Amino acid sequence: MPYVSISTKKRVLFMLTACMGVVVILLCRLLFIQVIKSDYYSQKAYSQQTRSKSVEAKRGTIYDTTGERILAQSISTNIVTAVPNSVKKDKKEEIAQNLADILELDKEEILKKLKKNVSSITIATKVEQAKAEELLRYISKNEITGISVDEDMLRVYPYGTLLSHVLGFVGTDNQGLAGVEAYYDKDLSGNPGKIVASFDGGGRETPFTQEQYIAAEDGKDVVLTIDASIQAIIEKYLSKAVEENIAQYGSIIVMRPSTGEVLGMANYPTFDSNEPFTPNTQELKDSWENMSSSEKSEALNQMWRNKAISDTQEPGSTFKLITSVAALEENIVNIDDKLFYCSGKVKVGTWDIKCWRYYNPHGSESLREGIMNSCNPVFMQVSQKMGIAKFMEYIRAFNLDSRTGIDLPGEATGIMHNENAMTEVDLATSSFGQTIQITTLQTAVNYCAVANGGYLVQPYIVREIKSNSGNYDEQIESKVLKQIMSETTASNIMSALVDTVNLGTAKSAKISDYQIAGKTATGENGRGDNTKYLAGFVGIGPASNPEIVVTMNLYDPKGPSGHGGATLCGPVVGSIIDEVLKYLDVQTDYAVSETENNEVVVPNITGKTYAEARQIASESGFELNISSEFADDTIISKQVPKSGASLEPGSVIMTYKEGDESQKSGVPDVRNKSANEAINIFKNAGLNVRVEGTGYVLTQDVTPNEQIERGSIVTIKCVDDLSELP
Repeated sequence: MPYVSISTKKRVLFMLTACMGVVVILLCRLLFIQVIKSDYYSQKAYSQQTRSKSVEAKRGTIYDTTGERILAQSISTNIVTAVPNSVKKDKKEEIAQNLADILELDKEEILKKLKKNVSSITIATKVEQAKAEELLRYISKNEITGISVDEDMLRVYPYGTLLSHVLGFVGTDNQGLAGVEAYYDKDLSGNPGKIVASFDGGGRETPFTQEQYIAAEDGKDVVLTIDASIQAIIEKYLSKAVEENIAQYGSIIVMRPSTGEVLGMANYPTFDSNEPFTPNTQELKDSWENMSSSEKSEALNQMWRNKAISDTQEPGSTFKLITSVAALEENIVNIDDKLFYCSGKVKVGTWDIKCWRYYNPHGSESLREGIMNSCNPVFMQVSQKMGIAKFMEYIRAFNLDSRTGIDLPGEATGIMHNENAMTEVDLATSSFGQTIQITTLQTAVNYCAVANGGYLVQPYIVREIKSNSGNYDEQIESKVLKQIMSETTASNIMSALVDTVNLGTAKSAKISDYQIAGKTATGENGRGDNTKYLAGFVGIGPASNPEIVVTMNLYDPKGPSGHGGATLCGPVVGSIIDEVLKYLDVQTDYAVSETENNEVVVPNITGKTYAEARQIASESGFELNISSEFADDTIISKQVPKSGASLEPGSVIMTYKEGDESQKSGVPDVRNKSANEAINIFKNAGLNVRVEGTGYVLTQDVTPNEQIERGSIVTIKCVDDLSELP
């Protein structure tokens, strides 16, 4: 046996001990990793070896109040993503070029994304189906790895610009950014799902592994109180009014006074919710390229702003409702007591505050006549009898220093005087709607309270939230916040508002088939050379059993017809009430119709010979115009206006034979002319006219100089004295 020295034995023992120590340490470390930290490292390994792609939930559909008309919906589209590490390095440039060709994108931008050291990156969103299919064929044919095409959702607004300020829109991530889309985002958005796949250490997807799919939970559907047909009616009238009167913007709200339901809400200019980042006016388009990013952002925010609820302005004379209610509730005056006197102005402190008709004072008046004449001195005298504390009590009663609580984002509060710092002049000017500010919506809510018998209702936009499965169904109930006046006071105010339409400053809103109530307004914002006017009007119809309240404001009108609410807004509100009530199938007030309607129905002469048509027209009291040479046996192929329309006897029917081109005529401007003069001007232009009222032409329903077919009907609204409109 060979000799082993002691030192060698010690070295061997030391080595064995060291090895045992290392083994013990490794065992301890292994125990720590496998047992104590097993959950941590399992999760980390899972994260490294798997990638998850989000599966977007289908956003809920938004319907109008019928539950049938779709205002916003999500449709399937495609998203193209890449896992850069799974794309072959030597093929990236070629793949980038092919992707750019198929998707019509910039090659360099795609290549930059394919070279990034990230787990996953989006190449393109909202890809059309045809392009997605072409891309899939390219991927399959060339066995491309790392590029995938998945289903995505695209938000679509079928009616384009209709109701855009109320609906709002969504961002690229399908999150609501404005309007109903933002306010009800949690209900509409649902919960996303995901797809989980396995990858190797190099970040490449491993073959022969099964993807895990977790389904998305779709969003809930929302049903609005708004009727798309009523919305279309008010947007038609509003756009015309803003453009004709060269106003900065306009707003209209239609409410059901008994419940607080908003049946229509419009602002103009509007925008397309499908393209919310596209400038909405020619002026903005022309200056867009020269604007800074901050200027563009501000311009877009102004474009999206729902001014009917977010902008406050001096309301003008529609605010006299508050002062009138306070006077009657506090028994300061009975509505027909002649306790007031208009000398054309009232001295308050060192200020002489004028009536709008200072040049021809109203003289002795009751509160009813003060409302009818929109006489500022009456309301200043009422406020002096009432005092600051009591006046501010009614401001708070109408919730004018707070929000209405409508279910839309961005609502503003009214801006009132601080009661502790308020002066006699502040009280006087506030009494007729100046030096304070409220929103168009607040004005609408105020008049709903009069129309429904004295109750303040909370306005609302959404009436129902429901899931696609039908398991979840939430009805939004109307809310009566409080009673703010007696039924007697409400009835007295309503009767005064009816007289205002029949005999007072609101005659411009009078219509033939319904008795309506209404109030004019001309607010001022700024003073001196910086003054901007607000033309306003509120109408209630039918007066006997109110179904709707229509509130309209035009801001900063600069057209030839001035800035008075009676002139600019009264006829528009009257026409809206007439059209909406007929759409809602509300029975007409026949007594009104029968006393003012002398029209006869246009007969049907299409398919008749020219000789037969002449006889039929003559028997009905109409004349015929012909498009070219007609023989007695020529067959009439077209007539304007069509049968069923109603016109005064003596009106003209334009007739055509097969092959003749339509003849058009420019619409004359007859505003401010007498009704008889206007009739002759239209007749010479080959156009028919429907006359509402008597006296001088206040408005015409077809814009001057517009080209329309000869024989078409233009409606003019007349009042006895244009100078009597504030």
